[in-house]
Amino acid sequence: MLLTALSILAVTGASAQEKLETPWTKAGFVGLKFTQSSFTNWASGGENALALDAQFTYQADYKYEKHLWQNRVEFNYGFNQTGDAPLKKTTDKIYLNSNYGFQIQKSLYLSAFLSYQSQFSNGYKYGSDNERTFVSRFMAPGYISAGLGITWTPAPIVTAVFTPVTWKGTFVLDDELARSGSFGVKDGNKVLNEMGANLKVELNYDIMKNVNLYSRLNLFTDYMRGKEAKNIDVSWDVQLNMTINKWLSASVSTNLVYDNDIKFAYDKKDSQGNIIGEGKCSKIQFKEVLAIGLQYNF
Repeated sequence: MLLTALSILAVTGASAQEKLETPWTKAGFVGLKFTQSSFTNWASGGENALALDAQFTYQADYKYEKHLWQNRVEFNYGFNQTGDAPLKKTTDKIYLNSNYGFQIQKSLYLSAFLSYQSQFSNGYKYGSDNERTFVSRFMAPGYISAGLGITWTPAPIVTAVFTPVTWKGTFVLDDELARSGSFGVKDGNKVLNEMGANLKVELNYDIMKNVNLYSRLNLFTDYMRGKEAKNIDVSWDVQLNMTINKWLSASVSTNLVYDNDIKFAYDKKDSQGNIIGEGKCSKIQFKEVLAIGLQYNF
């Protein structure tokens, strides 16, 4: 709630300022990407298909004298449907981040940040026969992080935030998922508390006219893991936006995630290849989306 209020204040404050001589820099876009195909008596075969992806992104930064306040909001939701198969979610993200810094040198700030990330709706894993297994929902998981450290802005397009004192809370507010130990919670607890160091590096670069590259790399390590402290949690989001005209655009986005607390089941095998049990391990998660559709920049 606090982070949402901060983001709303940032947007309201930015709108209230005059366009000239304002300490605010703001930018955002809303996009709707979709594909659709339909077949009727088509000899070569094929299945009706529909895919839809909606995205809202807003950035509002305040810079005045020694104060730097950066705020970012991202909402993204998408789904697809093929033939008679059920509707399946493809993208679901809520991301809010606020970072305040007080300048101590030209490009260096003492800073504090607060961030929140979760999803809008239930998530399911589908089997080959489209039977679904419930795996996630709003605030299961939900991530809240807060930290103290420094912000470095070597160029207008680059921001690096290093916080050696960072709390990361993983919330699993679902009884079934909490009992199964999903997302690293232990013994049916609904919160996993971690204390460690966090590094976030953002790049927002206009490669050429109407082509923008945004990259956000986030690294976190938990001091309390002991020997496992070397297992760094990684979250890397990249989006390339290509504006065709005022209303049309194309985009390519990738998401790479590695979290040591998220385990995937696998079959244990003996030397002859026979399955002898089930194990769990962490894996690199990767997603890529290429989309063309409507987009309005503001």
